Amino acid sequence: MPTTTGIKWTYGGIAPYTIIVTENLKVINGKTYHELQFQQGVTAYKSFVVKNKGVYTAIGMITGMGNLEIDILKEGLSLGSTWEQTDILNGINVALKFTIAEKDINKTIEGKTYNNVINVKMACNYTYSGIETGIHFTTNYYSAKGVGLILSDLGAKGKIPLQIFDVK
Repeated sequence: MPTTTGIKWTYGGIAPYTIIVTENLKVINGKTYHELQFQQGVTAYKSFVVKNKGVYTAIGMITGMGNLEIDILKEGLSLGSTWEQTDILNGINVALKFTIAEKDINKTIEGKTYNNVINVKMACNYTYSGIETGIHFTTNYYSAKGVGLILSDLGAKGKIPLQIFDVK
């Protein structure tokens, strides 16, 4: 995911939004993050991303995960590799399991074919006071090298495809 100031991604589908890389940097937990400005309808908010040794860590990029610091991609892992993360969000235990479901594939989105694509499957489960809530969801995130996120596939809920990628 490139982080040059002014880069803009525009997404469509079930939840259209735009992301622009700002010039701002922010140190969080000893890491220097790039600030991203999200715009979805009239709602605007900031999120942050950093890459360190092939691991992309984000804050505020996954809808519904608030300001949790999440390793969203570990590009050096082989096909089938997994990593897990557990956190507490508003008193609810959140368990995330990530899997490298596909790697080095070609993927056509909105009529454009992207090369060197990786699919990270994220399975999410919630528990409250030790009891499973019954809320489970799986999302497949497709990212292309040098472009970033090209598709969020939420299964039956729909898709959020990249429509425009503008490098400044």
